Order: sequence, then structure tokens, then C-alpha cells
Amino acid sequence: MLRGNPCVCGSGEEASESLMSLSPFDMKNLLHHILSGKEFGLDGSRPISRCSSPSSTPSGMLSPVAGGPGGAAQLSWEETRGQWLRRRRLDGAINRVPVGFYQKVWKILQKCHGLSIDGYVLPSSTTREMTEGEIKFAVQVESVLNHVPQPEYRQLLVEALMILGLLADVDVAHMGGIVHVERILHGANDLFLADQKSQGTNEYFLEKDPATGICNFLYDSAPSGSYGTMTYLSKAAVAYVQDFLPSSSCLMQ
Repeated sequence: MLRGNPCVCGSGEEASESLMSLSPFDMKNLLHHILSGKEFGLDGSRPISRCSSPSSTPSGMLSPVAGGPGGAAQLSWEETRGQWLRRRRLDGAINRVPVGFYQKVWKILQKCHGLSIDGYVLPSSTTREMTEGEIKFAVQVESVLNHVPQPEYRQLLVEALMILGLLADVDVAHMGGIVHVERILHGANDLFLADQKSQGTNEYFLEKDPATGICNFLYDSAPSGSYGTMTYLSKAAVAYVQDFLPSSSCLMQ
């Protein structure tokens, strides 16, 4: 499991004293850093940011391809890793979803028999009982998502559902029976690993979360970019529902 650097150095008493001495402005900045997923420390009585955006190639992929586990590549990864992993953990822990998420889930359910999310099924009959903007529907969706114990895994499932929602907006009359969202996510994970291995990425960076089988590097990848999570989720989602897409659709390569 990836771990970030400790947010506060020194003893517990020193940390507590520094925290209590912060001005309202500094406290506001500190909360902003926490919610944005940045690392921070306390320098005297002021919070200081320790996390900048990970350096990336023009394609958007981090490049841990040289050296062994003890080499310079690992040191670079140790310094920059964790930003998106922490963001997903935070969003998953507080059940944060993108704008329009529940409406997209509602549209998906209208075109299949149900959504299987980590083994729990949200039936399509839900759309006949509730409207897309109804609070009860959002609660029903959350009741299924809340069965996912890992917040970062939950957030990748949310991203996969957003992609499926975009496909549901295409002229697709039906998406099949039960749509297994976790299969789309694992398909994206397989594509990601294949690309990373073809780029010569060191095996050290391709370790999988034993609880979910998802590569830790994928958890910590930005959504956008050629090597972003949305790219792989889009490819996996299109492959999953390909038989139901119009023949004139432009399929992702």
C-alpha cells in the first residue's frame, strides 16, 4: 500500500502546540491543503506545503523506468507519489462524486438490467420507482457503493460509472443484462499494466493492491492524459459494451 510522508514532524506535544498557535488564516490554509490532498508540514507556527504536482512526461505518465528498487527512479517516485491516491481516498471516504453522477447512473440503468458494483446489484427497476433527481435515488446508489471497503477502489468505480454514463448518452438502445462495473475497472487495470510493461516500467512500481488486484500506480494516476485513468476506463468500457454500440460509432483504439 502506498503511504505518504508524515504530515507533521516532531513530538505529539510539539505538533499540538504548533497547531493550536495557528492564526485563523493559517488554519484556513491548512484545511485547504488537507482537502486538496497535498502534503504539508509545520514550520514553527506556519503550515508549509511539501507536495508539488508530480513531474510527468508530455503524455502525462510518470516515468519510473530506470534503475532497480534502490535506484534514482525509486527516490523520484518516493518524493512525488501519493497525490492522486490521497485524493481518491479522501473523496471515497467522504462519498464525494462528480456533478451529475447520479443522473448518469439513472440513464445507465434505463439501458441495462442492473449494475453490479463489487458484487452488489442496483436493479434497473429502481428507475421506475424513483426519478433521476430524487434524493431517494442518490441514497439507493450510495447504499450499493458503500459496500466497497476501499475508498480509492470506490472512486475508480465512480469514474468507470461516469464513462458508462457518457456511453449511455450515445444512441445505444441496450447495454445488455447486468453490467459488471468491476470487470470494466479490472479490464482498464490490465490495459494499464500492459502499457506500463511495454514502456519498460520497473516491476517495483507495478505492485498490486492485494485486496483488490488493482495496480497501486493506477490508483495514483491522474484522470486525464494519455496514461490517465479515464483513458483506460474508456477503452475498457467500450470493449465491454462494444456489441451494443452503433456500427457507425468511432471505437477507441
